[in-house]
Amino acid sequence: LKQVLGYTEHLLEGVEPAVRGRETALGNFLADTMRERMHTDIAFTNGGGIRASFPAGTVTYGDVLTVLPFGNTIATAMIRGGHLLEALEAGFSQPGTGRFPQVAGIRLEVDLSAPPGRRILAAEITHGAQAGRLDPERMYRFVTNNFMRAGGDGYTALRDRAVDAYDTGPLLEELVAGFLAARSPAQPMLDGRIRQR
Repeated sequence: LKQVLGYTEHLLEGVEPAVRGRETALGNFLADTMRERMHTDIAFTNGGGIRASFPAGTVTYGDVLTVLPFGNTIATAMIRGGHLLEALEAGFSQPGTGRFPQVAGIRLEVDLSAPPGRRILAAEITHGAQAGRLDPERMYRFVTNNFMRAGGDGYTALRDRAVDAYDTGPLLEELVAGFLAARSPAQPMLDGRIRQR
């Protein structure tokens, strides 16, 4: 648990209510790690699965387990753009709860005062060959955790609509630990990937 993996230049906030209601630097770091390591178009994880912050300075394996204590595995699959929006709408349907998404590879404009199911105003894929406005008919490869892929936190579209799913990838905490060790210092930042009206 005391094994040093790397360090961060700033505190990466990962506590309530931040990760359950807005984009955070730690949420961005975790989602970016998942997307880059699994080579997908999009990544997202539920704010409720993030249970602590990374301290400024040295980060140990114990810190990673404190942030990600559930032993979730990485899950990848393909999904049509319209069904992806359906899943993400579920994530924005109850702000302040664990289902709020932390994302990578996608930029979203949302209005949390709109009726649930109609809160995403715009969605754009930001990396790779699929970059551009999200197409409801196009297939996209995504990565998340196995809890969400199984429909947890209201993400039933990931359970019911995804295809070519692989739910038993590496442990999320091991993926993050390896990435942190390879990319230290971690310098994630807020970049407007979830813009709230």
